[in-house]
Amino acid sequence: MRSSLSPGESVRVLGEFLRLSHVENRAGVMGISLLPMWVLTLLSLPAVLFMGWWLWRQLPSQSWLARLLPWILGGAAGNLWDRVVRHRVTDMFDVNIPDLHVPAFQLLGLRFDGLFLERWWVFNLADSFIFVCMIWLLILGFTGRLEDEPAAAPDSAGPADGSQG
Repeated sequence: MRSSLSPGESVRVLGEFLRLSHVENRAGVMGISLLPMWVLTLLSLPAVLFMGWWLWRQLPSQSWLARLLPWILGGAAGNLWDRVVRHRVTDMFDVNIPDLHVPAFQLLGLRFDGLFLERWWVFNLADSFIFVCMIWLLILGFTGRLEDEPAAAPDSAGPADGSQG
């Protein structure tokens, strides 16, 4: 994307609904600048390391968490890499989702200036992995299906205790 389009340039894929756009995101999630980029980078590093450790602990299981966490970790690590190496994240998927208007408000002492979107945020593949898997995990958690699946049945060629009988 970076070599095909100049920053700010777009190509229509599905009319006005979907465009490929070259956007250099120097802010946070969805371009919202709540914290400076260096703070986001410093917060991302321990989060990625924690997810890696958590995944390592989950790997022996067949849980949904062990299946979805690699996608979240990959997305987070990809965005972290861009922040560290390029000091920005390249976003490219530009989807025309209905307009959104959020008035200005304060929360926990932080002032949010409000938001008016005529086109939705531009995002990248890493963001998609993170978003879709987090929604999936939330649904699984609320429905009680996040726990481990039963272990595979022992091999029928011998006794279950592993002895040579």
